[in-house]
Amino acid sequence: MRDSGFEVRPALDGLDAIAQLDRWVPDIVLVDMEMPRMNGLELASYFRAQAHLQHIPIIMITSRSTEKHRRQAELSGVSRYL
Repeated sequence: MRDSGFEVRPALDGLDAIAQLDRWVPDIVLVDMEMPRMNGLELASYFRAQAHLQHIPIIMITSRSTEKHRRQAELSGVSRYL
């Protein structure tokens, strides 16, 4: 992402990402489905529940490829599932 000109702010997990929102609001969010403490599905749901974050695209990059996982991502508000 940096090589493409994006400013990147890594987070250890969903809770770390939320903590960073006090200092910076991203233009796009890339998440994994499986993260410690707060996973990508929970983080996407959090973003969709916050009025000032609802417009931010969320891309989930994961090795999970079943329809069940795609559906969970869709229900949590993920914009694109890869």
